Amino acid sequence: MILIALLLPSPALAAVQVVDGDTIRLDGERIRLWGFDAPERGQTCMIDGRERAIGAEATEGLTAILAGGELSCRTRDRDRYGRTVAECWAGRQSIGDAMVRSGWAWALPRYSRNAYLPAQEEAERAKRGVWAGDANCEAPARFRQEGRH
Repeated sequence: MILIALLLPSPALAAVQVVDGDTIRLDGERIRLWGFDAPERGQTCMIDGRERAIGAEATEGLTAILAGGELSCRTRDRDRYGRTVAECWAGRQSIGDAMVRSGWAWALPRYSRNAYLPAQEEAERAKRGVWAGDANCEAPARFRQEGRH
């Protein structure tokens, strides 16, 4: 495990761009956020009988969370595409926990060692985001696997 810390005084001082619900660009480097998987930017799902742009909603959710405080990240790994995988916080708030708890992402227990499962269980019980109403949302991994991203 790589434990390089990236601490920035504020998001405004670094070029932070939200790519989608689980990926940011920081000073031009693409960073995959650790431990969760959010819908792809163009992904939709049926919620209460209507199609919703859940990928765009997750992207907006991440943008709102990032506005919550100083961005700090700890590099955890590199993915199979060579991207940095980092655990990040907006102020004192874990971005992964916030995304999963809000229902905009699925926990990835295989990678996060179950860190976000309680947040996912809460989101499911409260019917938030991908768990809303009678949601029929496909996991992003399956969506990508079927080549629809």
